[in-house]
Amino acid sequence: MAKEFQLTHIFKKVSEFKDGECRCGPLEEHFNVEWLLYINRKDDELAVFLGCNSLQGTEETTLSIYVELKFTLKNSIGTRVTKIAKCLLSNKSTESDFGLNKFIGWETLLKDYLIDDSIIIEAKIKITKMTGFPRKELRSFDESSEEYSDMIIAVGDRKFYVLKQLLASNSTHFQSLIPLDFEEMDCEGKSEITLPDINPSDFQCLLEVLYGEPAMDDENVEGILHSAHMYKMTKVIRNCEEFLSNKSEKPMRDKFKIAKQYQLESLKKSCLSKIQTIQDIKSAMAGDLSDMDATVVAALLEKSVTIEPPSKNGRPY
Repeated sequence: MAKEFQLTHIFKKVSEFKDGECRCGPLEEHFNVEWLLYINRKDDELAVFLGCNSLQGTEETTLSIYVELKFTLKNSIGTRVTKIAKCLLSNKSTESDFGLNKFIGWETLLKDYLIDDSIIIEAKIKITKMTGFPRKELRSFDESSEEYSDMIIAVGDRKFYVLKQLLASNSTHFQSLIPLDFEEMDCEGKSEITLPDINPSDFQCLLEVLYGEPAMDDENVEGILHSAHMYKMTKVIRNCEEFLSNKSEKPMRDKFKIAKQYQLESLKKSCLSKIQTIQDIKSAMAGDLSDMDATVVAALLEKSVTIEPPSKNGRPY
């Protein structure tokens, strides 16, 4: 699922801007990254920029953000200038920001867009992909939660402090496992079990969903689903299925693959219902058909016969 947010700032005393002068809006954190808007007067043009402060001073790991953005300048009567762009921001490139050097002419700006010698700049940002950034955890399960827990789960090099009842009531796997370990207590009387074959990050996300946090996104949903399937967590599996059906922007082919792997019939039916064009069918069937559910292939082929191809002028024949 794409991550979306908006930055808006009022830049004041615009008529006093000197050529080459730059002014910045405040830093705002969105999706664990710091952003800001800034503008510049250059060669009698207004330039607008989106800056990503979190990309600066980090060279050990490659950090990249793929962004779609829309800059808007508007005046008091609703007239506006809007420009749309796509960009890649990375700490490995020479720039940690992106901008439009000729957003609007300076004289036009002063004449038509000043409001009490101020201008309002708005940027709507859609992050389509982020790589290299550590995920911000929505809930802590470390020692700080020890007082409110009665069980410790060791996963890799991490220990998670959780409630037995919550796990057991949502997982038949833990329901059968936990009673067998009541005698394995730590010095404070908490039972402790070790879970092999799972990534600590995936287990963190699984617990966040189980505890009601809005943790699911396109990057972690498969890890959560795999873990929920492993531990027989029916409710979490259903949440994953609903997310993939209604919110995920994963390609349709990937969704069909997930539906087959985890026997998600509702997801399969939802995806089939959203196939509306020949191009949808081609995209869904791209690659090796032997990897796909045979019933899905048959349904797509049947749809291909019933869908009328568009004519050259965009209307059905």
